[in-house]
Amino acid sequence: MSTIASKLPFQHIPFRCREKIGHKTEEWDGYVRSIHNHGSHYEIRIESRSGFTLIVGSYEAGAFLSIPAFQIGSDLADYSDYFWNNDRLATIMSPVDAATVAEALRTLSEYQMIQ
Repeated sequence: MSTIASKLPFQHIPFRCREKIGHKTEEWDGYVRSIHNHGSHYEIRIESRSGFTLIVGSYEAGAFLSIPAFQIGSDLADYSDYFWNNDRLATIMSPVDAATVAEALRTLSEYQMIQ
């Protein structure tokens, strides 16, 4: 499997998060620190208010996400579907972390770094 990520030297990719939490809207910056295409899945390191190493990939029923260090796993919609992914992830992690992960995936999909 060949992607832009496997052909070019990696540069950090910034993204901006915005999420209504409680009665106020919060905003914060994040960036993708690294991405490795393992052929069957991607290993992605993101940094923001906290840091995560994500494992994302596709399987017969769609896409999946695993964050092994936090014992989190979930189905995903298309990587570009911020709203569905954020809503789903917010049921298993904090709203800030869910928004960060969903926005990182959306940004990587927009830049065609993950497919």
